[in-house]
Amino acid sequence: MIRFDNRPFTSVEEMDDTLIQRWNAKVGKGDLVYVLGDLIWKSRNGDAHNLVKSLNGQIILIKGNHDRFLHNAKAKETLAGIKDYEDICVTLEDGSVRRCILSHYFMPMYNGHRHKAIHLHGHSHFTAEAEIELRIAKELNDEGFANEIYNVGCMYWNYEPVTLDEILRHEGLKHDCSKVEIEFKINAELYDAVGVILKQYGLTHEETILLFLKETVRLGRIPFEYTQEDLVEAQKLSCEVDVNGEQRSLAVQRNLLYRASDD
Repeated sequence: MIRFDNRPFTSVEEMDDTLIQRWNAKVGKGDLVYVLGDLIWKSRNGDAHNLVKSLNGQIILIKGNHDRFLHNAKAKETLAGIKDYEDICVTLEDGSVRRCILSHYFMPMYNGHRHKAIHLHGHSHFTAEAEIELRIAKELNDEGFANEIYNVGCMYWNYEPVTLDEILRHEGLKHDCSKVEIEFKINAELYDAVGVILKQYGLTHEETILLFLKETVRLGRIPFEYTQEDLVEAQKLSCEVDVNGEQRSLAVQRNLLYRASDD
């Protein structure tokens, strides 16, 4: 999973420790938490039981396609509930109530979509499938089939639980297919060198740029430290400035496109 999502962890142990720490920092002992599938990918004997017990709150699992740990009766007993699907009402901070349809999988025609119900799902990670889901939701809205759908996979939410209020505040993560097209140039040698590394993760240059932009939105900052010299070097590599630091024009068009070519 670290490789699949390009997660910011160097080992499974580091990832587990961080996920538990971030979970318990936000969730109290008496809180009710819905996990929308794939809670545990796989574990050694007894680990699933211990992992779930280390998490605060009462956990209701909406089953995903990889929740094989449920075959372990001891681990299964640590959960407050197990369901395939759930239809709940959530009271927001302002006192208003929203209906939420919960499932592991994306459902374009979910119950109550015409009446301002919200659909929350997981499953698709940062994949081409997730992009197709965005397009389907957008096309349905454009055709008058109202929907409000959010992917709540942990990779979109700083690897921690979120409230419905937090989800609704992040409009940039809503299923929305509106796009911006950006064309830029990159040094061919750098393009090839990066491609060798990205191939190890099964990523294209375009997918990597999208991941970088999503991480920037999620963190509210550039996802690494850099100096002013680094910034100038980046501008040179993208041909935004020439070798002397003088500004060049950068073509920005509608819809989303990243194209690399020789400098």
